Amino acid sequence: MSEADEKVEAAERLRPKLLGVAYRMLGDATEAEDAVQDAYLRLHRHAAEVLDPEPWMVKAVTRLCLDRLRRAKTRRESYVGPWLPEPVPAGWPGAGPVDRAELAESLSMAFLVLLETLSPAERAVHLLREVFGYEFEEIAGLIDKSPVNVRQIASRAKKRLEDRTPRFHPDAGAADALAERFFAACRDGDVHAVESMLAADVTLYSDGGGKVFASPRPVVGVRKVARLLTVVFRKIRAVGEASFTVVNGRPGVVFTHGGRTFKVATLAADPDGRSVSAVYIVLNPDKLGHWPASTSTSPEQGDVNPWKRD
Repeated sequence: MSEADEKVEAAERLRPKLLGVAYRMLGDATEAEDAVQDAYLRLHRHAAEVLDPEPWMVKAVTRLCLDRLRRAKTRRESYVGPWLPEPVPAGWPGAGPVDRAELAESLSMAFLVLLETLSPAERAVHLLREVFGYEFEEIAGLIDKSPVNVRQIASRAKKRLEDRTPRFHPDAGAADALAERFFAACRDGDVHAVESMLAADVTLYSDGGGKVFASPRPVVGVRKVARLLTVVFRKIRAVGEASFTVVNGRPGVVFTHGGRTFKVATLAADPDGRSVSAVYIVLNPDKLGHWPASTSTSPEQGDVNPWKRD
C-alpha cells in the first residue's frame, strides 16, 4: 500500500466526526454527506501532498460547508413555511456517539434552529470552538482568518446565542421523562394533560416545505398547540403508526404509514425540565430519507414500544 493510500485509509476513520461537523454546520444530513464525500474526493487527488489527514479533512469539510451555507441563504429565504433542520435517527453515522454534553446538546433540533441566527462564519467558529474543542489558532488555519479575527467572531457568536437561550439547560433525565409523558398524553388524546406540560409561550413549528400540508406559520400558545397535537395524533392512529424513538439525540416520535415514514417530531424542554417550550415536526418528504420504515425503539426500554396498546 502506498503512503497516499494509507493516508486515505486513515482519513476514512474520520468519517463519523466529519459528518458530525458538516451536519451541525448545515442542518441537513443529505448535504452533509455530499460535502464530506466531496472532501474525500479532494483528498484522493491531493493525498501525496497531505501531511496529516485529520486537519486537512476538517478544513476541507468546513470550507465546503461554508460555501454551501452561503448558497443556501437564498433558498431558505424563499422556503415555504418554517424551515427546520433535517432530522436524523440515532443510527446515522454523524449522530454519535455523543459522549460529551456539548456534542449531545449541539445535535438537538432546538440548538440547530438557533444556529440559523448566525452567519456562516460565526456558525463555523462557534461549532469548532465550543462543540469540537479546537483552539483559536487551529480554527484560524481552518477558515483562513487571523486568530484575532477568530476570537472576535467567536465572541460575537457566543453573545448572539446567549441572548436567545436560557442560562441553564434542563437535566437530560428530566427532559427525557417529560418527553415520554408528553408524547404519551398526545397519543392518548388527553388534552388537559398535554396542556399541563406546555410552557405558557410554547411554539410548534411544522416544516412541510411546500411539498405537503403544514402550518405556514408557527403555532403559539398552550391551547392551540395542545389541541393541534391531540387531533394530529388521533388522525394518524386511524391510518398509521406512531412510535417512540430518538430524534437528534432526543426523545421523539416517528409516524409511518404503509411502510413509509411521513412525519418526525421532537421537542425542547424549559430549563427546569418540567414544561415543553417548543415542538418541532418535520413533514417535508425530502428531509425524511434517512428514516427507515420501522424505528420503534426507546432509549430506556430497548425494544419495548410505549406507543403500542395492550
